[in-house]
Amino acid sequence: MIEFYELLDDENVPYRCDVALDLLEEAPQEERPWLLWLFVKADSLTEAVEAFSNDLMTTLESSLNAIFAGRVMKEGWAEFYFYAPHAKRFENISSDVMNRHGGFVYERGSSRDSKWEMYSDNLYPDAYGLLSIQNRHTIAALVEAGDNLTLAREVEHYLFFQTKSSMERSAAQLASHGFEVKEYVTDDESDYAYGIILIKTEAITPEIIEETTTSLYESAMQEHGYYEGWSTVLA
Repeated sequence: MIEFYELLDDENVPYRCDVALDLLEEAPQEERPWLLWLFVKADSLTEAVEAFSNDLMTTLESSLNAIFAGRVMKEGWAEFYFYAPHAKRFENISSDVMNRHGGFVYERGSSRDSKWEMYSDNLYPDAYGLLSIQNRHTIAALVEAGDNLTLAREVEHYLFFQTKSSMERSAAQLASHGFEVKEYVTDDESDYAYGIILIKTEAITPEIIEETTTSLYESAMQEHGYYEGWSTVLA
């Protein structure tokens, strides 16, 4: 499953990262210790770039048994990363793919990365990236159902903690930001047995949701808990 999220560079300019999220479950793969990378000049994610991306993924998989790890769109370059059993013929195969699409200005290389550090340290999203992916999916489902995101409505948020006192401190802190307790839940089989459902009435535009969920995530982390997500009704 390939997902995308945004990051900020050193100058706070956003850039996009596409990543094969489900690889985390089996990373690193001992049979694919080689990192292959290809950078091509691309100012934006056009249909032509997408067509090239798909061709490159398919060809490297069939020719080298390589698996796509991620792609970064940054500073006028599309950076592609793959893991493969070896790097033999990578240059020839990638050149053939580029030639099929009219040719590119490019850089490429390979190196051993048996621990898949490029994937885990640079491509896989951190907690904020995962939160943005979750938010985008929830909002997309609401839009598809005809929701007007600008209309305020009651939104439920779910937080879980290891101790009751941690949960209560977080709830008290968030109350000053307009969150009300709707319900307490318990799960004795979980390490995070103390849950709380908070509600707040507001619009759910991407900007508002990003700000709200980030603050809830950070509040839960302060008490060694975690923020599970949100839900709402159509408006």
